[in-house]
Amino acid sequence: MGKKKPGASAGGVRTVSRARKVGRVIKTILKSALVVVLAVLMVAVNVILPGNSRMLNNMVGIDQSWSNSMSTEGIDLQYNKADYTKDSIGDAEKALDQQIAAEGVVMLKNDGDTLPYAAGTTFSFFGESSKLLGSSQSMVSMVTGSKSTSDALNSALEAEGFSVNTTLQDFYANGAGKDYNMGSGSVNYGDGENFAINECPLSVMQDAGVLDSAKGTTPVFVLRRVAGEGRDMPRSMYNHAASEEDKEKSYLEPDSTELQILQYINDNFDDGLVLVSTASAVELDWLQQFPNIKACLVVPSTGTDGMSSLAGILSGRVNPSGRTVDTFAADALASPAAQNFGDYQYADKDGNLTKYNYVSYEEGIYVGYKYYETRYEDAVLGQGNAGDYNYDSEVCYPFGYGLSYTNFDWSGFSTSWDGEKCTASVTVTNTGDVAGKDVVEVYAQSPYTDYDRANGVEKASVQLVGFAKTRLLSPGESQTVDVDFDRSQLAAYDSQGAGTYIFDAGTYYVTAGRNAHDAVNNVLAAKGANVSGNAAMAASYVPENTEVDTTTYATDSLTGKSVTNRFDDARGDVTYLSRADWTGTFPKHDGTPYQGDISDWGGELNATDENGNPVPYTWTKVASDDLLAQLDSTDSGNPNVDGTFPDTPTYGAKNGLTLADMRGLDYNDPTWDSLLDQLTVEDYDVSINRGGYGTVQLESVGKPYNVDADTASYLIYGGTGHAFEGPSTLAQTWNQELYTAFGNMIGNESLLGGAAGWYAPSMNIHRTPFSGRNGEYYSEDGFLSGEVASCSVKAAAEKGLYATIKHFVLNDQENHRGDRAGQYSIATWANEQAIREIYLKPFEMVMKAGNVEENYVEKGADGTLAAKTREIPVAQAIMTGFNRIGATWVGGDYDLLTGVVRGEWGFNGWIITDNANTGTFMDAKQMIEAGGDTKLTYQSNAGNVWTFEKDNPEAYHYAREAMHHLLYVTANSHVMNGAAPGATIDYGLQAVDKVRIGVTVGGAAGIALVFWTGWRNHKKRAAERAAAAAGTAAGDGDKA
Repeated sequence: MGKKKPGASAGGVRTVSRARKVGRVIKTILKSALVVVLAVLMVAVNVILPGNSRMLNNMVGIDQSWSNSMSTEGIDLQYNKADYTKDSIGDAEKALDQQIAAEGVVMLKNDGDTLPYAAGTTFSFFGESSKLLGSSQSMVSMVTGSKSTSDALNSALEAEGFSVNTTLQDFYANGAGKDYNMGSGSVNYGDGENFAINECPLSVMQDAGVLDSAKGTTPVFVLRRVAGEGRDMPRSMYNHAASEEDKEKSYLEPDSTELQILQYINDNFDDGLVLVSTASAVELDWLQQFPNIKACLVVPSTGTDGMSSLAGILSGRVNPSGRTVDTFAADALASPAAQNFGDYQYADKDGNLTKYNYVSYEEGIYVGYKYYETRYEDAVLGQGNAGDYNYDSEVCYPFGYGLSYTNFDWSGFSTSWDGEKCTASVTVTNTGDVAGKDVVEVYAQSPYTDYDRANGVEKASVQLVGFAKTRLLSPGESQTVDVDFDRSQLAAYDSQGAGTYIFDAGTYYVTAGRNAHDAVNNVLAAKGANVSGNAAMAASYVPENTEVDTTTYATDSLTGKSVTNRFDDARGDVTYLSRADWTGTFPKHDGTPYQGDISDWGGELNATDENGNPVPYTWTKVASDDLLAQLDSTDSGNPNVDGTFPDTPTYGAKNGLTLADMRGLDYNDPTWDSLLDQLTVEDYDVSINRGGYGTVQLESVGKPYNVDADTASYLIYGGTGHAFEGPSTLAQTWNQELYTAFGNMIGNESLLGGAAGWYAPSMNIHRTPFSGRNGEYYSEDGFLSGEVASCSVKAAAEKGLYATIKHFVLNDQENHRGDRAGQYSIATWANEQAIREIYLKPFEMVMKAGNVEENYVEKGADGTLAAKTREIPVAQAIMTGFNRIGATWVGGDYDLLTGVVRGEWGFNGWIITDNANTGTFMDAKQMIEAGGDTKLTYQSNAGNVWTFEKDNPEAYHYAREAMHHLLYVTANSHVMNGAAPGATIDYGLQAVDKVRIGVTVGGAAGIALVFWTGWRNHKKRAAERAAAAAGTAAGDGDKA
């Protein structure tokens, strides 16, 4: 007999071995797992991806193109052209990045000309924040986290001939110091907060033996603070510090650990440097305690390539020319605005906390330098019950302040008037030894009259009305600088008397100052006061009117529409600060501590607990039933609601028009009516209800998909991805050429990357240094903010990019803004003078920034095409805020959006809300009735979902206006590049759909293959079993 084969029975029938059985079980398990994985993946891509497809497609790029139905030979359809290619723009971005950083760093202190440092200097960077030097608070860093790396810093310093103490650097990065890291600030857009400073103690450095490595080097302490979207900086560190001493401090002060390190530097070195790496005006009065800390630089951010400029400042290759955009106060909590900032919550009549929060702008117009400098003047002149006010103990560094490595002499100051325009001129001469740039700041003072006192009109001692930066002046070189401003800038808003802008009789002063304090001293010197000012740098102006003029500026300069009170209901029941009685009207906290309710929003210490320890309780006051009803309401204040509307809802008309036909037409051209008749019900629903981060393509009118990209310092998608310095650094350059260059670069990037809209710039005010988004905003001053924004927006508009200027308006606080679950916006109480002169000011300036040229193609009666140009307004879009103005949400306030924006300012552009995915109080019906257009949502079930009442003439009327605004702005943007009249949009299969389809098809095929192989193997094993059974039966028969 031959050998029996493995697996064969004695009867010759093949049997399954144990190993094979185990193998089959393993294969079955693996195949089952594969089926589960594929099924889960298929479900995931079909459930998760569709809800996020808009954002994902934006990041990858939208696949769409224009199809022209007629010959376009010889016609240039690239209406807006990029100045660069994708390959060449990088060098231009780098150069601009470095220039912004070079001019945006502010040198606050340089005792003994410590800076610049000699080649060969070795720097020892102290502080855990040295790991993140150059990063600051921003939306992007909050989401992505800041990466710890010293590569850029070290390379930049080495390029300037310096070296770095890598022993100390490695201690912070990899040694015992790596465990000490500053808290992120805002957590998940405000769901929580972590403001722990968590500096590495000096004792840990001593134990690690790294302090000796700093001997013979130059010490640099990095002072950094963060915040982020959704949370403001703590007014006390009660929830974030360990010691009682530090709990009583604010976040803007150095804590005890930081002070120990600073003391060590002061005691062991004689050339210490502090780098302030934040966009907030931190308290710096402690610098006086450390005479051996000789220098201080403010470096809010350094962008992608700006570190080389900072190194250049340290070496002297770059001469710093930045100026402060805020007042650096010795005690930020002592400012009038800080008395009402942070954590205030209404209680009902029974004393129970409600869901509503509030903030009261009791300081009125006296924000930042307009408080400090005005009270200073009144203290000098012995008026206004200024009390024992001491400017030197209140202010560390004034608004507009900055030092240079050279000296500049100013001479020949003069002013000339040509009708409404004033030109202030001064000759600037570099009298030092190195080349540098200087900034000429022009301030004006309006008379504070008896009429003003009687009617509650407030006047700052000086207000910035213009500025200019010199070119780079060589030693001995001079430049005559001219700064123009308009007389209307001297008008004041009188809300309680004339109810409009007034122009007082009396003596006005115009002065050129090196900063706001210098300016007020010049004016005081011109008045004969014994101060350090220069009277030769101030000129007086006496207008012709001998009584208060209540008519000249009572109509808008752009539209001629009447300017009158719109916000009486926002005034509230508070007392506003007046320079007629500083001490008697100085703001108080608008509420009382709510016993037992510890603030987890960074509240200041305002009470003691049962053990006598200081605690931060939530501030509260009782809201009347009427007020709570207003807060619950979605009434826009539109007086025409519930009236008679003759509109006949029309959908889906076949009028043969596309959006490409509309480019070049005025907003009021009757052809728009025919196009709007073509819209479908679904078009209204998706465009108004879900227009966040891009408005979708509409086949009915040939509207393309608009990519709208976020962030203030670059385009988060739809661009090139190059991140520039933050807005505060840009503003600190005090250079309109750089403001313009930045906007131009963003516009160029959008042409290369595909973004049509830019959710920026952000123009809210640094009302206090505690604001969580000061890093995204420009300044405490409305005029400076408006100047930066106007230059940037205009330059971007020239490239066909529409900017949604934001967050309109009074959205100057992050705490309780309304973006997270359980938040219902914050009631903001302010008087109309402050609203118009400070908070509306930058937005109004952009609205009046002029026009840009638009290229388009016109189709003649004979069907031929011709290239044409016309002008369109710079301002094309607005983003409203989360907050309320008074009790009414700003995105649904008729007096604000229609009364001011569309009425007084004549705005026909697009108005979108801020993020409405979680803002359940953002009502779309209220929004369109108020004059708004689109909710910033992109998920079908997010936020307060709106149902379009398609058969309701009133709903149709306001929705149609909203669609008109959106389509008008789209037609004027560069998304129309390539479209001739009559063009249609070919919207391709997008990346997310490709992935979804690919995964679904591939997954289904994979599952089918698994089942097919399983079925095949099952049939095979069944045959084997049958054969085995037959063989067994045959064997039994043989035995029988």
